[in-house]
Amino acid sequence: MAHAAKTIDAEQTALDERVDSLLAAHNGDARAVIETLLLTADSRAARISFGYVRGRLPDEP
Repeated sequence: MAHAAKTIDAEQTALDERVDSLLAAHNGDARAVIETLLLTADSRAARISFGYVRGRLPDEP
């Protein structure tokens, strides 16, 4: 059980560091961080969706 707790703590610490890095990159503006994450997610979803629907990715002929 202690091993699982250490793993979760390590993963949480890594996630916290990523969040802190994003906040620092946006000068502490949480709204800007959320906007960036949403735009990134939307872009990836569009690429994946296009690839599955058409059987290819947008940059392929």
